[in-house]
Amino acid sequence: MGHSILIIDDSPGIREEIKSVLKETEMFDKYYESSDGMEGFKMMFSNLPDIVICDLVMPGLDGIKFLKLKNARKEFDRIPVLILTSMDNIGDKIRALAEGAQDYVTKPFSPPELVARVKAHLRIKLLQDELISAKEKLETMSNNTQHRIKLLQDELINTRETLESMHNIDPLTGLYNRRFFISLLENEFERAKSYNTPLSLLMIDMDHFKIVEETCGPLISDKILTLVAGIFRTGLRKIDACARYGGETFATMLSGIDVAGAMLIAETYMNEMKKQDISNLCKNLNSLTFSIGIACLPDEHINNVNEFIICANKALDDSKNNGRNAISIYHSR
Repeated sequence: MGHSILIIDDSPGIREEIKSVLKETEMFDKYYESSDGMEGFKMMFSNLPDIVICDLVMPGLDGIKFLKLKNARKEFDRIPVLILTSMDNIGDKIRALAEGAQDYVTKPFSPPELVARVKAHLRIKLLQDELISAKEKLETMSNNTQHRIKLLQDELINTRETLESMHNIDPLTGLYNRRFFISLLENEFERAKSYNTPLSLLMIDMDHFKIVEETCGPLISDKILTLVAGIFRTGLRKIDACARYGGETFATMLSGIDVAGAMLIAETYMNEMKKQDISNLCKNLNSLTFSIGIACLPDEHINNVNEFIICANKALDDSKNNGRNAISIYHSR
């Protein structure tokens, strides 16, 4: 039997955009739509979708009220709800999760992230359905079927862990996102300060990337960002970390690496970029360069992570002011 999804949003354009993205995956055979929470709640009774995507802010019955109605009906317990929220409203996200939403997707959404989250929650839902069905027949099942239950339970746990890790990953590049990177940096900073061991932070900015976007367009620009992320990922040890810090800016944390080692890594990044034939992606673009700023511990004038990041950014600014395609090291004044 095919799978179905219910999309609740007062914007026909957003509903159509979500459908267009998901139809490419062939995850669902049926798509149900509603322009408000009450109509969507009624549609759940007659169609019992496998998953629901619901906007948080709508006239009439909004996303929070929809979740409250859904929670009152036990037959809807296993239907996951993904809430659509604005990018910067943390309070709305917390409220939605507290009312029983399984996850949220920020608007404007990234198609790869939307697909990944929907796919993960659909998989969890189907695993739960299969697991419950199997448990109901437990008394008459063979040992092989009981083993299948164990496999389902393990897969369910693994899928949930994968979904949780997605909150730490930039969906385009596969690198850590800024929030998670800073949390890792805070831990390593405290350790380096406590034991007086080296720790290096590289802030990396792609030179003239606005021109690249205007010349090549957004799709090719995204491919270039993904290519560059691969360069930064190569050679990283498990104790290191690399993140897309924002837009075309990246950051690398190198544990136990001093100034000389950090300089060597930065030069490796730049040399690897020179080897890339960017014209294969955009015929109007022959090359691409980085500006890199480096800050290192030990440094008695750097007392916290915020100061550490500011120092690396100051060095990055020096590289840009020196004509870009350069590496600068922060020195305490």
